[in-house]
Amino acid sequence: MFAEVVVDSYQDPTKRLFTYQVPENLVNSVKEGKKVVAPFGKRVIEGYIWSITSKRPPFPTKPIQAIKGPGFSQTQLKLAKWMSERYLASPLDCLKCQIGGKGEKFSSGPSERITTLILVPYASQVRLRAATNNQKNTLIGSRSAVFAPLPNLQKIVVEEPENWNYKDERTPYYHAAEVAEKRAEIENLQVELRPQNPKIKPCRVIDLGREKLAGNFTLVSQPLEDTLLRSKITTEEAKLIGSTKLSRPTERSKGSTIVYVNSRELREKIEEELQKIGADKNSYEIAGPELFSALGKEAHYTVWADVDTLLNLPDFRAHEKIVWTVKKLSQITLEQVLLQTSFPQNPLFADLAAGNLEEFHRREQENRQELGYPPFTTLVKLTFSAKNSAKANLEAEKLSEKLKNLDSQLTISPPYESYSKIPGKAQINIAIKLALQPKAGRPWVGAKLAKVVPPDWKVEVDPESLL
Repeated sequence: MFAEVVVDSYQDPTKRLFTYQVPENLVNSVKEGKKVVAPFGKRVIEGYIWSITSKRPPFPTKPIQAIKGPGFSQTQLKLAKWMSERYLASPLDCLKCQIGGKGEKFSSGPSERITTLILVPYASQVRLRAATNNQKNTLIGSRSAVFAPLPNLQKIVVEEPENWNYKDERTPYYHAAEVAEKRAEIENLQVELRPQNPKIKPCRVIDLGREKLAGNFTLVSQPLEDTLLRSKITTEEAKLIGSTKLSRPTERSKGSTIVYVNSRELREKIEEELQKIGADKNSYEIAGPELFSALGKEAHYTVWADVDTLLNLPDFRAHEKIVWTVKKLSQITLEQVLLQTSFPQNPLFADLAAGNLEEFHRREQENRQELGYPPFTTLVKLTFSAKNSAKANLEAEKLSEKLKNLDSQLTISPPYESYSKIPGKAQINIAIKLALQPKAGRPWVGAKLAKVVPPDWKVEVDPESLL
């Protein structure tokens, strides 16, 4: 009998599993998922049994020395095997990310009594969501709570599954909504996806080109200035109504305008420009993407000052992200959403102005099918980081050469620099397009890819952005 073991140690760049012989005295106690002790070169290391086979490998093997503990359950192991294949990730990472104690969680009782797991996209929402939850035997958590060991779990609820915050930022770069569905399948649980699909408000589109023709070269357009004036009047009128009718914090903020700024670099600049025109600080709030993790936010008007920071990105998801953001802004806006752009002729803005997204969805689907983007293909982004660009470029060239001859089904981009810069680091990306993963049991070209990518490369399957 032989066992493939996930070694909890530095691994050879081209191998992820190591084969060991199961000695006679351990044959009856060895099981998949168990923690073992085994020789590894001149050392003795710990590892986890990934699979067991009676087939003798065509190379010499060393015996497992001992069974050290239970390790991972069969359901955890099944989930790890799926994650390793889906996200082209190392088995060790797919096991270790399931270890409990990570992430923000709140439960209404001991784990043995929990029957429902509710996932929310932001850690900051967990306790706020728990305060409004009247269900007993419930655990509420952020994305890593999807792995919570709950022996009597019956149902998983994923709130806002379309939110990209469910995509983990560490290896194996899983998407918690996908993992929740797979866990439910493995454990025979109910799964409920609760997409947040707020009705989009017809938006007012502000042409920054016209502003420039009028001599205004800032991001504080005349319509934005007029909106702040209206907001100031509304706030002052609200104060006269009396505090008894405005006792809740959310109501007290209804008279304000939210100036949404996607780019962190532009927020300070817009704040300075608002101060120059003498805008009343009590009539507006400048906010970025963190706005969407807050509960209970409301404003009469919302102005998205820098839509073009997303529109101009060479990213196939750019329009999708704009629509998602406008939906979010519509949800918290009582009166009107205003969008500032230098490209009002883009068809997307006609859709947003009308509050009708049918044409947007049709165009998006046609474009993605024609260009071979998700959901019609799988995208993989490989990223290498180094202290200098020479090292990063060298590694990228070496991997590119390997990938060229790997499989004709792969479409591989030339190496390119990452759009987001990290001080003191050079980052190079390679984007790969491949066929969708087939049903279980059929070979997938992604498996070939996983074997040739060195462990010091970051591998993201279906990334939020290729940039």
